[in-house]
Parts: sequence; structure tokens; C-alpha cells
Amino acid sequence: MKNKAVFFNIYLIFNVLILNSVAQVNRFKKGFVSNENVLYGLNSRTDLNDPVSVFGQVFLCLSQEVTVFPSENYYYFNLNINGMVLWGSMSLSADKRDKGIISFGYIEKSNDFMGEDNNAAGGSKELSAADGLKLEKVNPFRYKAVFNGKTVFFNLNKLNLSKPVKAKLMQDEVLVGPNYDESGLQFFLVFNATEKKMYWILNEETYVPEGFDKATDFLFFGRRTGFAFFNDSINNRKILVGVDANNVLKNNWYDGPFDQMPDNHVYTGELEVKKYIEATYPADSGRIDKYGNYLEEEGVRIAIAPYYAYYSKEDLIAMLEDCLKNETVPSSLYSCLTKQIFYLKD
Repeated sequence: MKNKAVFFNIYLIFNVLILNSVAQVNRFKKGFVSNENVLYGLNSRTDLNDPVSVFGQVFLCLSQEVTVFPSENYYYFNLNINGMVLWGSMSLSADKRDKGIISFGYIEKSNDFMGEDNNAAGGSKELSAADGLKLEKVNPFRYKAVFNGKTVFFNLNKLNLSKPVKAKLMQDEVLVGPNYDESGLQFFLVFNATEKKMYWILNEETYVPEGFDKATDFLFFGRRTGFAFFNDSINNRKILVGVDANNVLKNNWYDGPFDQMPDNHVYTGELEVKKYIEATYPADSGRIDKYGNYLEEEGVRIAIAPYYAYYSKEDLIAMLEDCLKNETVPSSLYSCLTKQIFYLKD
């Protein structure tokens, strides 16, 4: 009997190792992009003036189970088709998905794209039952979509709501909630009660898929994302202080976490963000819903962007050095470091 128990335990361990190995291989496959597939896509055709048709093409490409990582519930994609590259998204927004709606949009992006391109191909539509889409809630973090006979389950990101352990919060700081940005980085949104100000802190409680270059003793730049972080060594944390303005103009996956609020947990009632948004942006009090969407502007939400959109690293460093020189109180310093600044370059 003892030998059987030992054999069974070995069998279980062996199977766990195999399953973990298969899962790792599948992750590698999902991150693999071949020139072959890109060229096949570029030579395929569809009517880009028909959003429902394009949605059907994208929907066919989805696996039966997909994970929507960004916390605002946008499932982003790139599609090579008609000799061009489309950037797009399917959105299962917290305020519309229970109405059976998936918001869908796409636009052609060129290598030198910067800002609006009036000649770019693109389209958008809110798809619903009227378009042949059936969207059903399985539970607050899982939705079943059926379109043209195909079924896809969308698994929404259930974030860890625990306070950070490695990073320290000061006495006048409150954790508003976590975030999962489309860049792949995760953040904690913190509200400073003294300054009535919110800022983003990098979540280093888990693996951070980014490498960093040290620009100064107090500043790090992400090699992949271009995100800039103040090294708050006293509290063992990195505060987001800058994003590359060119990425903001391109509206790509590295334009900053300004729109990735923890909507799913506001939806479930686990988090409340509105009071912190209104305290930080008092001019917008009474103008937003519980998610931060403007009540009178459909599809527009307040941008939680307390950082500098920089065109040069030198400009950012100079601004931060001024803060370090002039501010000695921690809360005032953090408020200065996280000014919400973006301007169009001449």
C-alpha cells in the first residue's frame, strides 16, 4: 500500500510538470509572430468599410477562450489585411456589456503615423443582438459571445486588491486600486490626501515584464515601454513620472495607464474610485459616473494622467531636478513629480 502511495505521488508530480511545461510552450506560441503569417494576412482581403464584416474576421481569429488583460476591458489586436496593418480593439466595457454590447473599432496605422490621419482606413460600431451578436454574462468576470455560429468566452481580469507589501504607502496615502495596463505593466493607483492628488506606482509585487535603464540616481526608463519612473528609495517603490509623448500621439499600447482603471471591481462594488477622481479633479465633480466616464460625452472618460508626456529625456530630468531642489516635504515632492503635463510639439 505504501509503494502504491509513493507511485501515485510521483505520478501526480510528473503530470503537474507536464502540464506546466505545456502551459509554458503555449505562452511562447502566443508571443510568437512570424513574417509568414504577416504576409499571408497582408495578401488577404475584406471590406474595411463594413465594421460588422471586419468584426467577423477578427472574431474568427480568436481562440475559444481569451483573456482580456487591460483593466478597462479592451481586447486589443493588430490585424494584417488588405496590404495594411490595422490597430483595433473589442471592448466589453463595464457599463455596456450587460446590455449585450461589444464596442468595436479599428484604424490603419502607418510607420510614420502621428496624430490624426484623415486618409486612414478604419471604422467602428457597437455590436449587439441587432448585428447577430449574442453576449451573455456567465459571472462578473466571464462572458460568452456567439457570432456567426462561433462561441468565444471572454475572461476579464480579476485583479489582486491587496495592499502592496514591498512598496510602502505613507500615512496620508490611500490605495485607490490596482491596474493592468495594455503595455503589460501593472500599477497601483494611490491617492495622496494631503495634496488631493493621485499618482501611479509600479506594481513590483509580481513579475515586471520590463527592463530598465538608469538615467540618474533617481530616474529609470523602461527599455520597451519608454515609461519613466522616479526611484523612491525611501518607500521602496517606483513612481510613474513620464511617458513618451510620441506614443501618446500615436495612441498605441505605450501611451500610459491613464485610461486603465479597475472597472471590473467598481462594477462588483469592491472598489469606489469616483470620490478620489472628483477630489483630484474638482472641476469635474458631478460630471462623471462611478467609472469616471463623462455623463454628457458618450465614450469619453477622464484621463488619470499624473505624469509628464516628454519629447526628450533631458526635459524630463530637468523638470524632476527642479522638484527635488525646491520640495523637501515628501507629499509636496510627489505632487510636483507627478504633474499632469502634455502639449503638442511645434
